[in-house]
Amino acid sequence: MEFNSSLKEQIQSLYKHHKPVFFHAYFALIWPIAIWLMYLLFPNQVATRIQLSRIIFIGICIQILVLGVQKRTHVLKTIRGYFTGTTYPINLAIFRIFLFGTIFGEVNHNFSKIVWLSEFPKELLVLPLGSRWLFSHIPINAALAQTNCWLLIICSFTAMIGLFTRTSAWLTVILSFYVLGIPQFFGKVDHYHHLLWFGAILALSRCADVLSLDAVFMAWKRADRGQIEPPGISRVYALPLRFVWLLFGIIYFFPGFHKLWKSGFDWAFTDNLKYQIFSKWLEWYQVDGWNPVLRLDGYPALSSLAAIGSICFELAFIFLVFLPITRYIAAFGGLLLHNMIGLVMHIKFLLLQTCYVAFFDWHTIFHWIGHRLFPIDMYVVYDGNCKLCRRTITTLKVFDIFGRLTFVNALNDETLTTHNLLWLDSQALLADMHAVLQRRSWKGYNAYRVIGARIPIFWPILPLLYVWPIPEIGKRIYRRVADSRTCSLIKAEIPETKKRNFQPPIYSQALTVLAVLLIIGNSLLGLTERTAGWPLACYPTFSEILGPQVENLEVVPLSATGALLTFDLKDFKKKMGPVKFNSLAKHVFYPTKKTKNAIDKEQHVSSLWQAISRNHPTLQQTKSVQFYNITRWSDPEKRSENPVARSLIYELKL
Repeated sequence: MEFNSSLKEQIQSLYKHHKPVFFHAYFALIWPIAIWLMYLLFPNQVATRIQLSRIIFIGICIQILVLGVQKRTHVLKTIRGYFTGTTYPINLAIFRIFLFGTIFGEVNHNFSKIVWLSEFPKELLVLPLGSRWLFSHIPINAALAQTNCWLLIICSFTAMIGLFTRTSAWLTVILSFYVLGIPQFFGKVDHYHHLLWFGAILALSRCADVLSLDAVFMAWKRADRGQIEPPGISRVYALPLRFVWLLFGIIYFFPGFHKLWKSGFDWAFTDNLKYQIFSKWLEWYQVDGWNPVLRLDGYPALSSLAAIGSICFELAFIFLVFLPITRYIAAFGGLLLHNMIGLVMHIKFLLLQTCYVAFFDWHTIFHWIGHRLFPIDMYVVYDGNCKLCRRTITTLKVFDIFGRLTFVNALNDETLTTHNLLWLDSQALLADMHAVLQRRSWKGYNAYRVIGARIPIFWPILPLLYVWPIPEIGKRIYRRVADSRTCSLIKAEIPETKKRNFQPPIYSQALTVLAVLLIIGNSLLGLTERTAGWPLACYPTFSEILGPQVENLEVVPLSATGALLTFDLKDFKKKMGPVKFNSLAKHVFYPTKKTKNAIDKEQHVSSLWQAISRNHPTLQQTKSVQFYNITRWSDPEKRSENPVARSLIYELKL
């Protein structure tokens, strides 16, 4: 009875303090009923359902806004806490490593493709919004593309390892604008813009204060001043990550918004998602025979649930990032969403998934792992009066991600007493660095080996330190360096070094300005659904309602006698990407401002054929090329009935 009474009082107290939340939760039950009534009353009136969907969506937004005004004190406190929060430097450093490592890997993986695309005829260029003003004057050719690819590989690698980090990061962003921009200029924009946004944010941040070569150099300078502690928890490491989270939210929000605004709830509760899936299956099946691991089309209820769930997730993501608990829900939900889409539709967004490392507290994760791998503390005892010793200790601290090493100054009796280390020989401590685990101790070269076991960056070379003759060579080198070091061997009073408290530097203002401009620019393009932009754009919305049929291009080369020449467009489409090829074909064959007359169109069609045929010697005998628009069923069960229709759209005489 007492337990029930206490629970009742807690519920009453919760209701009293959060009455508006409970009221709006009850009121929100109206919206599912309204959606159900909409489909019940207007089963065949698509336009009416779209209008009613917009009204329901606006109603939900108004309700959320009213709740926000009622709880404005809590909302303002949450926003203020979001932007003034702190974190450890390792969290920003891990994001730096993954982001620039992703750029490094992307350029290496697509090096030949980027150079290949740079050789395409200039008539095929379809410059996206934001880059026309510049690339109308900057040349795009194989030599320049290849040179810039190599420069980008070097700069992204140095930014990843943290060497001249700020310069490397800015050069990576600038070179990425050109190199990663080349694949954007041929009909379809590939959405990895966030690599440039996040790279620019990191270039204005202190992302190299740990886990970098720059951090080692900075650590040596601190050691020379008698300071061995690395940078601690600070707002300067949290603010860049919080702007990254907001940009993630913008990436997701506008696709969810346009799905509801353009297609209404029909996007989720009709066969639309099934046809969206079928169209992707057909694209990849035509290229490399790909078939899905998971077929969602056989479960209509699950399909509708997944569709409405994805819309809700996209719209809610930007709000979920403001609270620590919901932030993890957003992160794991996003990874789950992308991997499920990868299984179902072969769209993985791997370049975005790697950036999800920004959402996790790596300091806590690594320390949790460290306590389980090494439950007993290891002490590293060094001579605090030795410049070389201090540099060594600060270097180890830069990479000690597990935090399972405790560094003790041999000249500080109070610290030795605290850690129960007075049993060690004081003269030996001044002669050699010691590693101590309970009552066991190692010194010199052997100490470095046991210390390296607790620092992951040394794991690849750790086995070599035990293989002859490396131990003998290592001990001789250590002995020579240790005996020649310049330090005082007189015991002295060494003051305890405190961690430096880094205050936000002046360039954090530049970081804020840049981040705000990125947020505003992408929000404007997102609101207007401008997906064809570079380096800013709205990410793919998939907001259109698709039908059971799709159209694509067929190319038929003919000899002088009218005989069909052996040719398979599949390899070209696979290298270019099926979606990009279809988009480029659309720009070529369906007149736009760029191809408004027949002369221009013939030139563009000829350029397309030049790009397709240049690596096929057998096509040199071609005298004419026929281009057909093919209509196909996207349903895998109807592939045997394809093509549904076939119409000649252009014949090119060579």
